[in-house]
Amino acid sequence: MYLNFNKKITVLIPDGESPRLLSVINCLSLVENVEVYVMSSRRHYYMKYSRYIKSYVFYPDSNDRDWVNNINYEVEKNDIDVIMPVFEVGFNRIIKNKNKLKEKDKLCSLPTFPNFESARNKDSLYRHLKANDLPCPQSVILEPNKPIELAELTFPVVAKPVEGFGAGQGIEVLSENKDIFEYIKSHTFSCNTIFQNFIEGYDICCNVLCKNGDIIAYSIQKAHFSEKGKLTPQLSFSFVEEEALLQIIKKLMKSLNWSGVANIDCRYDIDISTFKIIEINTRFWENIEASAMAGVNFPYLYCLSTLNHNFKIQKADKITYLNLKGLIKRLKTNPFFIINTSYIWKNTPISFALRDPMPMLYKFVWRTKNILIQKIFRK
Repeated sequence: MYLNFNKKITVLIPDGESPRLLSVINCLSLVENVEVYVMSSRRHYYMKYSRYIKSYVFYPDSNDRDWVNNINYEVEKNDIDVIMPVFEVGFNRIIKNKNKLKEKDKLCSLPTFPNFESARNKDSLYRHLKANDLPCPQSVILEPNKPIELAELTFPVVAKPVEGFGAGQGIEVLSENKDIFEYIKSHTFSCNTIFQNFIEGYDICCNVLCKNGDIIAYSIQKAHFSEKGKLTPQLSFSFVEEEALLQIIKKLMKSLNWSGVANIDCRYDIDISTFKIIEINTRFWENIEASAMAGVNFPYLYCLSTLNHNFKIQKADKITYLNLKGLIKRLKTNPFFIINTSYIWKNTPISFALRDPMPMLYKFVWRTKNILIQKIFRK
């Protein structure tokens, strides 16, 4: 279900080099009255060929002052209504520099910088969760080149850097003491490392749009299978309603006085029958178009919220979803699944690729060219 808002909305995405741009454009393409303008530090990015981007402008990577000046220029030139970053680096940068914008009222609603950092950094988030009596796995923080003491934890444990990465990179499940030392030896992070008790159960996440600590739109997705097993991105999932989890997330977002979007990764602990918060992705997330297909178009709702357009709390329809990797995996195990055309059109991103084929075609050609070049040089 999409809200009726007849006025044309012009949106500027100032971090168009982001890998999440495609997903956000897919969502906004479902709404006829939105025009998207993109600033990017990537001159030859495949997204510049999208039919749903009104203008794609290349600006070389620059300091914060020049970046903000470029935003101010594009806002004035194109009569922009909403300035909306899409990825963590862009959100971080715009929050720190928002007072330098000429038209700050056009900036999407955002958390304060301290609260953004508390959510983004897994070390700070763990301390915040404990301080606010929110459920989370027992954890130990290790600083670089410091001795480790894991007496508070029991194996297996999950190890990961407290900052950066994503898509499961740098995350490993460790079964004994020697694994700990091998992990530390093989991963030289510049940030702290967090070790957490592994939770027996299943992955579930809650996606939210908030304003002043209140959730105004959400979807909850429960994983069917992931890219490489546990702790990696979901390839297939269902949208569900879990009131117990929603109440935990409401308390969390209120404690952060959150404004904007967030994706909260959680695990259901089967030993004590409760949900536990793992981490927060302070940005648009992978597979966000799935929520749009389920009736919760987060990028569009974010624009409406920024423009102070009131709407009832939006929640997702109970559908299942397969992303492209999940669809390929399903077809490999069951080739006859290809005849289920209605499901593939409504519950996978195929419809977006066919409606806007040029970015995907250019991406395919670019990747193929790079693979061939690598093979030639190896010979």
